[in-house]
Amino acid sequence: MIGFGGQPLQYTIMGMVRIPMAKWSSKMNKANIESLKWKANAIQSQKEMMVNEYSGMAYSMRNEMELKKKQVKLYEENIIPALKNNYKTMQLGYEQNTEELFMLYDAWEILNMKQLEYIELLNQALRLQVTIERIIENK
Repeated sequence: MIGFGGQPLQYTIMGMVRIPMAKWSSKMNKANIESLKWKANAIQSQKEMMVNEYSGMAYSMRNEMELKKKQVKLYEENIIPALKNNYKTMQLGYEQNTEELFMLYDAWEILNMKQLEYIELLNQALRLQVTIERIIENK
């Protein structure tokens, strides 16, 4: 072999040694481990927050759906039949010349308005039900 710098029997060896568990490098590893623990805790907290948020939304939607069902039932059983009876009474009174045309018209208008409100309420209930089913389907 030819020596380094032209001088015989002189050699240079270069190498790199990595000591991963030296005292000065273990602090960095401990800090990284602690950082990963904090990140895991943060992710777990976010997960719990999302579960709480979605369960609250589901509870709210369920309550809203129950309210809509009660309102629809009230319209079907009480409000609209009572207004139909009022309209029939006014119509009978108009036919017998005891009521005025405007009273009959008001009874008819109120009945139609309540029927439209009932249809709108039913529409809202069905939309809410579709939304709930979509959310359940996505899970």
